[in-house]
Amino acid sequence: MADEKQILTGKNVLGLILAGGSSQRLGGGDKSLRPLGDHTILHQVCARLKPQTEQIVISANSDPAFFTSFGYPIINDGEWLHSGPLAGVLAGCHYASQLGYSHVMSVAADTPFFPPDLLQRFAETLVSAPSEIKDTIVFARSDFGSHPTFALWPASLAGSLQNWLSETKRRSIRVFAANHTIAYTDFTEADKISGLDPFFNINTQAELAQARTAWQLQEAGDQQEQAK
Repeated sequence: MADEKQILTGKNVLGLILAGGSSQRLGGGDKSLRPLGDHTILHQVCARLKPQTEQIVISANSDPAFFTSFGYPIINDGEWLHSGPLAGVLAGCHYASQLGYSHVMSVAADTPFFPPDLLQRFAETLVSAPSEIKDTIVFARSDFGSHPTFALWPASLAGSLQNWLSETKRRSIRVFAANHTIAYTDFTEADKISGLDPFFNINTQAELAQARTAWQLQEAGDQQEQAK
């Protein structure tokens, strides 16, 4: 029964930033370290995630020195290097279990406009789902479809994930998750100022320019609100 479940909070959930992908369409390097506003894309992602979870960890496969200034632990994909975001989720689940967190909330390092109430909305979906909390993966979904890098994962899935990576070459989050119970949290609200989908991600120079324009509009809107 849903009313018998305890709703998750930031004290139960490890925040995992997936920053291990390549940036070929942006000319290489770590795209999350490119400027956005007064800081970098990754800084803005960290700032949006920080109020939602008690602990944050960054999954990255580049030189850890690039990320130490953010002040969060850095983990890598280990033996599953180049296995895609599932490898980062696996590393996050192992790390969460070591720290005693029951769940991992993953977010992408190239998506700086994700909802500031992401965890709260995920937790509400999870507590109302008919399945057991420990067996359910929650994906974010918007008008553009589901966003599997934005998900709430039971840390106990580490064993299943490791077996999957060992036994198959299929690295799709969706394909792996199809072997488990999936619930969806719908985010249909576009940004009121820029009109962007909340899960707009940056892969190209054009998208980076679009994100910078949207960020400037948001900052201008914030300044107008403060001036009232």
